Amino acid sequence: MLNQAEIMSEFLEPSSTKSKAKPARFPSIDEFSWIWVGLILLFACSAIIAPGTVSRGSILAMLPFAGILAIVATGQTLVIQQRGLDMSAIGMVSLAGIVMARTGFAFDSIVLAVVISVCVGGIIGIVNGALVSRVAITPLVATLAVNALLIGFARSLTGNVPVDVPTVMQTISHAQFLGLPVNVWFALAFVASAWLITRKTVVGRRFIAVGVNPRAAQAAGVNVLKYKIGAYFASAVCFSAAGMLLAGFIGSASQTSGNDYLLPAIAAVVVGGTPFTGGRGSVIASAVAALFMAQLGQLVLALGAGAAVQLLVQACAILLATTVRHLPELLRKLRKERR
Repeated sequence: MLNQAEIMSEFLEPSSTKSKAKPARFPSIDEFSWIWVGLILLFACSAIIAPGTVSRGSILAMLPFAGILAIVATGQTLVIQQRGLDMSAIGMVSLAGIVMARTGFAFDSIVLAVVISVCVGGIIGIVNGALVSRVAITPLVATLAVNALLIGFARSLTGNVPVDVPTVMQTISHAQFLGLPVNVWFALAFVASAWLITRKTVVGRRFIAVGVNPRAAQAAGVNVLKYKIGAYFASAVCFSAAGMLLAGFIGSASQTSGNDYLLPAIAAVVVGGTPFTGGRGSVIASAVAALFMAQLGQLVLALGAGAAVQLLVQACAILLATTVRHLPELLRKLRKERR
C-alpha cells in the first residue's frame, strides 16, 4: 500500500519536481491498450464473417451512434474514477433531448435550447454528486432514484408521445465534416477535453489523487467534495450532449431515448480497462471501447442474432475484457519466476 506522501508526490506535485526519467524500455501493452488489439481483431473478424459490416456505408451508419456512446462513456468514466456510478444516464439522455426540443421551438433558438439543456443537466449532476458525497447515499441508490424522477419528468413533458426536434439540430446531427459524421467530431472533442484536463493539469492530478485515496487527498489539503461533485457534474454534461445529438439524429425525443445508453456505456468503460476501484482510468480507452461495442453490435445484427444473443455477446465481451486486463500482471509474474 502507498502511504500519503507517495500518493501525493505521484499525483499532486508538478511534473518538473518528479524524479528523473527511467531508462528507455520497449513499449508494453498495459490494461488500457488491450482494447486497441481487440478492436483490430474485431474488424478483422468482421471482414471475414460479415464483410458488409466493414463497408464504407455500414461504418458511416455506425459511427454516429458510436460517437454518442463514446460521449456517454466519457462521462461514466469520470464518475467511476471517483469510485462512483451514474445510473441516471437513461433519464438524463432522454430528458436532454426533450428539453432541447421543447425550448428550441419555444424560443426559436437552437443555441439557447442547447444552453438550457446543458444547464439543466449540470444542475442534475450537482444533485447526484451532493447526494453521493454530501448525504453519503450509495451511488447506485442515489442515481437510480434520480433516474426515476427524470423519467417521470420526461413523461410529463411529452405525455408518452415522442416530440419533434428542430430542423437545425437534425441538420447538425446528420452533417459530415472531412468525411466523418459530426457526432464523431463532437465525441473527439469531449474525449480530448477530458483527457487533457485529467492528464495534463494540476486539477486533473488532484482529481486522480482523490479517486486513488480520498482520505490521503483530504489530508494533503485537496477539497475532495468539490472533485466528487465535479465528476457527476461533468458526467451529466456529457449525458446532456449525447441526448441532444441522439434526438437530432433520430429526429424525435422521448422518455425511452436513453434506454440503450446505460449498460453499453458501462460496458465500454469496463472493456476499456477502467477499474471500479477509482483513480486510474482512460477516457480514450473508453471511447475506443465504445467503437468496439458499436461494431460488435452491428456484427451480431448482421449475423441475424436476436436481442437475447446481443446481450449474451456483450456479457462475454465484458468477461473477456476483465480477464485480459490481468494478463500483463500475470506475464510479469511468469517472467520473474523464470528468472
